[in-house]
Amino acid sequence: MRWVYEQGVSFVVKTYKQERLKENLEIFDWELTDEDRFKISQIPQKKLAGFAYIFKPEGEFTSVDISEISPAED
Repeated sequence: MRWVYEQGVSFVVKTYKQERLKENLEIFDWELTDEDRFKISQIPQKKLAGFAYIFKPEGEFTSVDISEISPAED
Protein backbone atom coordinates (compact mmCIF):
# COMPACT_ATOMS: atom_id res chain seq x y z
CA MET A 1 0.00 0.00 0.00
CA ARG A 2 2.85 2.39 0.70
CA TRP A 3 4.15 2.01 -2.86
CA VAL A 4 0.70 2.75 -4.31
CA TYR A 5 0.36 5.77 -2.01
CA GLU A 6 3.76 7.10 -3.13
CA GLN A 7 2.65 6.77 -6.76
CA GLY A 8 -0.22 9.17 -6.04
CA VAL A 9 -2.79 6.54 -6.95
CA SER A 10 -6.08 6.17 -5.12
CA PHE A 11 -6.84 2.76 -3.72
CA VAL A 12 -9.50 1.10 -1.65
CA VAL A 13 -8.78 -1.40 1.08
CA LYS A 14 -11.35 -3.82 2.33
CA THR A 15 -11.30 -4.86 5.93
CA TYR A 16 -13.68 -4.86 8.84
CA LYS A 17 -11.11 -5.80 11.48
CA GLN A 18 -10.01 -2.96 13.74
CA GLU A 19 -6.45 -4.36 13.96
CA ARG A 20 -6.13 -4.35 10.16
CA LEU A 21 -7.55 -0.83 9.90
CA LYS A 22 -4.83 0.37 12.30
CA GLU A 23 -2.14 -1.44 10.30
CA ASN A 24 -3.39 0.17 7.08
CA LEU A 25 -2.95 3.64 8.61
CA GLU A 26 0.67 2.91 9.49
CA ILE A 27 1.79 3.54 5.89
CA PHE A 28 2.01 7.30 6.51
CA ASP A 29 4.88 7.47 8.99
CA TRP A 30 7.66 6.02 6.86
CA GLU A 31 8.91 5.90 3.25
CA LEU A 32 10.22 3.20 0.97
CA THR A 33 13.88 3.33 0.05
CA ASP A 34 14.89 3.96 -3.56
CA GLU A 35 15.98 0.32 -3.75
CA ASP A 36 12.58 -0.88 -2.50
CA ARG A 37 10.77 1.37 -5.00
CA PHE A 38 12.88 -0.03 -7.83
CA LYS A 39 12.29 -3.65 -6.81
CA ILE A 40 8.55 -3.14 -6.52
CA SER A 41 8.40 -1.33 -9.86
CA GLN A 42 9.93 -4.41 -11.50
CA ILE A 43 6.99 -6.63 -10.46
CA PRO A 44 4.66 -7.13 -13.45
CA GLN A 45 1.51 -5.10 -12.93
CA LYS A 46 -2.03 -5.77 -14.09
CA LYS A 47 -3.91 -2.55 -14.53
CA LEU A 48 -7.64 -2.94 -14.81
CA ALA A 49 -9.97 -0.15 -15.72
CA GLY A 50 -13.61 -0.19 -16.44
CA PHE A 51 -16.70 0.10 -14.37
CA ALA A 52 -18.27 -3.04 -15.82
CA TYR A 53 -15.48 -5.09 -14.25
CA ILE A 54 -15.96 -3.55 -10.81
CA PHE A 55 -19.73 -3.14 -10.69
CA LYS A 56 -21.49 -6.36 -11.70
CA PRO A 57 -25.14 -7.14 -11.03
CA GLU A 58 -24.10 -10.27 -9.14
CA GLY A 59 -21.14 -8.56 -7.52
CA GLU A 60 -20.54 -6.85 -4.24
CA PHE A 61 -21.34 -3.32 -5.43
CA THR A 62 -24.87 -3.72 -6.70
CA SER A 63 -26.22 -0.33 -5.59
CA VAL A 64 -24.57 1.53 -8.49
CA ASP A 65 -26.41 1.86 -11.79
CA ILE A 66 -23.65 1.41 -14.39
CA SER A 67 -25.69 3.27 -17.02
CA GLU A 68 -25.43 6.43 -14.89
CA ILE A 69 -21.61 6.32 -14.78
CA SER A 70 -19.64 7.90 -17.57
CA PRO A 71 -15.91 7.18 -17.75
CA ALA A 72 -13.58 10.12 -17.23
CA GLU A 73 -11.95 11.47 -20.35
CA ASP A 74 -8.21 12.09 -20.57
